[in-house]
Amino acid sequence: MISQDKRNIMIAAGAATLVLIGGVATFWGITNKQSQRFGPRGSELLPENTLMAISVTTDEREWTKIRQFGTPESQKLFDGKLAELRDRFLTANGYNYAEDMQPWVGREITIGFLPPPGLNLTEKEKEKENESTPPQGSATSVQQSVVMLLPIANAARAKEFLASPKSVHQIQWVDRTYQGVEIKETVDRIPENYSITAIDGKYLAIANSSEAINRAIDTYKKGNSLRDRSGFNQAWRTLDNSRAFAQFYVNIPVAASVTALRLDRSANPQSLAAVQQQQGIAANIMLESEGIRFQSVAWLKADSDRKYLIPQPGDNILNRLPSETSMVVSGANLQQLWQDYTQGAGTNPLAPIDPDWFITAIKNTTKLDLEKDLLNWMAGEFALGLVPAGQNNDVSSFQAALVFMVKASDRRAAETILTQIDRVMAEEYNFKVQPGKIGEQPVVNWTSEYGALQITHGWLDGDLAFLTFGAPLSSTFVPKPSNPLGMNPQFQQAVPSQLSPNNGQFFIDVEQIVNQNPPSWLRLPPDQKTMVNGIRSIGVTAAATTPRTAQYEIFVRLKTAGTPAPLPPAKAK
Repeated sequence: MISQDKRNIMIAAGAATLVLIGGVATFWGITNKQSQRFGPRGSELLPENTLMAISVTTDEREWTKIRQFGTPESQKLFDGKLAELRDRFLTANGYNYAEDMQPWVGREITIGFLPPPGLNLTEKEKEKENESTPPQGSATSVQQSVVMLLPIANAARAKEFLASPKSVHQIQWVDRTYQGVEIKETVDRIPENYSITAIDGKYLAIANSSEAINRAIDTYKKGNSLRDRSGFNQAWRTLDNSRAFAQFYVNIPVAASVTALRLDRSANPQSLAAVQQQQGIAANIMLESEGIRFQSVAWLKADSDRKYLIPQPGDNILNRLPSETSMVVSGANLQQLWQDYTQGAGTNPLAPIDPDWFITAIKNTTKLDLEKDLLNWMAGEFALGLVPAGQNNDVSSFQAALVFMVKASDRRAAETILTQIDRVMAEEYNFKVQPGKIGEQPVVNWTSEYGALQITHGWLDGDLAFLTFGAPLSSTFVPKPSNPLGMNPQFQQAVPSQLSPNNGQFFIDVEQIVNQNPPSWLRLPPDQKTMVNGIRSIGVTAAATTPRTAQYEIFVRLKTAGTPAPLPPAKAK
């Protein structure tokens, strides 16, 4: 999302590699005699409108811990990728992390992605600009500025490192001074030149341009840093900084504008204006005995018209699904979720569905208007799950059923629409539409012309509508499941439960869906499959804690391959 220019990716990867090779200490909030610091160290050198900041630990023990996860095959593949990065960005340039950098570098390293010059505005300057209009320009004409900040733990050793830069492959270094700070820079280096300096004896800064290093110096000397950004420090206070392996921050309004610029297209003004109401996302990444936990918080601007929906205590809709459910996503309000999605999809290149395309598809398929006819009565809890058919499935060619449940905010309107859909399925697609029963519960069955497909819909508890597609598994949860999903040990171990009540949850049993007998659309290339084979399950919980603050917790439950071997020897180039 930051850049499509491979050269910019190389500098970012190269910067990260300086950390990857050495490893070191958990990314936590550091306490000094005067005050406690929250968020990425080095943020005092990053401008207030920094697009993204990523910090990682430099503790060997923590990097050894993360390398223990997975299978022996994925562990070997991961170590190989680390060695490739080391050889490409350190060894090839004459550096050895343990000898040249580890003796002086501090606990964590921060990489900041700065907005292009057209977006290099402070908050005060932005007030004079139209935030709904992205800067004009081409993705190919704007270079992504990247700054890597290495805290100095041993000033004498850092001074030695800076005084004697490596001179391999005829690299030429020149000296210049900016704001009283001495800077070393490469010249005539393709594809990019580099700038390096020590700032106030606290940080060694490395950037991919003179302009980027100048901005870091200006920020440190004049203020208006990332730490001063609205909500930044408060967001980190809500997270567990004491044991973080890594941290990252995303400036959502700037990211949206940069995305539009990189895609070389004008974003929908309404969509961009909606995104501009958001302020940022901050997250901690923590290593635990069984996997990796992500804790994050998103917040809106203080003057934003938008507000998050505060969840209300109540029955968990996921307990209406059977324990065999292998993948599910749930939410507190489907209507609101769609509105939020459509507002941000226009500036998000990773959005999986084009809203306009989806609305048209629903119209062409069912003759219904998605928002007026369907979502209009779906302002309640919902769940979409995948339930395997099991070993005794001898009545259907489908190996699983897709189950959709939604709490109707207007049952009368819902029944009218469902009757209309019944008619469309019979008249347009030749389905046989018949009433039926599961136990004493009335349902409606749609059977395709040759009996290959059966779809069932009905009601649970008065206002909870359901629809199943695929294997006939409605009896596993109608009227209620004998063993609900909440009792599934895999679900309990993966899905975070600290945020309660919540706005929604997600669960996927990766071992069952992807690693055993995956459907064709989930089959992965060899390298990707090797890495995914190391995952057991993934769980996500989201909850709005205030009208302007939402928290998210993700847990990736992993296999353990054991103590890793040393990285392959360095290959000089």
